Amino acid sequence: MSVLFHVVAVVSMLTTSFIGFFVNVYIFWRFVRKPGAFSDFHKFCLIKTIPDMFVCGAFLFWVVPVTALSLTYAKVPYLPNVFIGQIASGGAYILGASIQMCMAANRFFVIYFPFRQHKSKRSYATYCAITVCLALAVTYTLLGLRKLCAYVYDPEIFSWRVEESECADQMTTLIFWSIIVLAVSSNSFNVLTAMKFLCASTSGIRQADAARRRKKRLWLFVQCVIQDCLHLTDLVNSIFLFELSDQVWFRYIFLCYSFLAIHAADGIVMLYFNPEVQPNWCRSIGFKRHSSRTGVVVVSSHHS
Repeated sequence: MSVLFHVVAVVSMLTTSFIGFFVNVYIFWRFVRKPGAFSDFHKFCLIKTIPDMFVCGAFLFWVVPVTALSLTYAKVPYLPNVFIGQIASGGAYILGASIQMCMAANRFFVIYFPFRQHKSKRSYATYCAITVCLALAVTYTLLGLRKLCAYVYDPEIFSWRVEESECADQMTTLIFWSIIVLAVSSNSFNVLTAMKFLCASTSGIRQADAARRRKKRLWLFVQCVIQDCLHLTDLVNSIFLFELSDQVWFRYIFLCYSFLAIHAADGIVMLYFNPEVQPNWCRSIGFKRHSSRTGVVVVSSHHS
């Protein structure tokens, strides 16, 4: 592999993982310090930063140094490689997809049944969903820690890969179908929510209040759809597009870098669509002006 490609790969992963890691750490910190009650959607956003941090951190503190040192796979410390690989490519990947499905479901139920459930019942359901997602992530991580059953980073091919064993093949199949089910469910919720927006009625409520509420909900729905599209893009890249060529640089783009980029972009999307967690300099260059123009402010209503 050429020296130029090696440098480009290292620099691209370093830059993207650095931005993604610190953006997600910042969002997590701002959400934790956010005054007042959390909406259910923002609880999911808080948890969504965790897999993004893990994936970007795995690249920043492991993949980039290993690649920059031009190590062969045989020289990469095995146990750290397995542990980091399972957290990033197993647990974090499943956690991100499952939380994204919960976010889409949250938008669906808020739009279709805005006043049907008490706030405490909705919060209980949210905490249960988060607990299930975290349990799934831990389970998938532990399953992959069995001997010759993990995802590992191979610097010789600039990509993550599974180990060569029947157990690893079974884990790959399990993760693949889990992601497919979560993606189909999430996008089904999005389609149904979009249909409701197109057919929404504003009867029984003042026009100004209806317009303001609709803008808030539409704003968060757009965030959810964009994040779903990021995951769907990575899914298409890792299932179909990477098969179009066996060149290392091509597979690096559509397997390794795609995996990193969608988690970095995920944090940037959450930062853009949530003015309450933006730093002052972001607002000064136009974030706040755009939010005001769309009528989106900090959402404190538990219905949103």
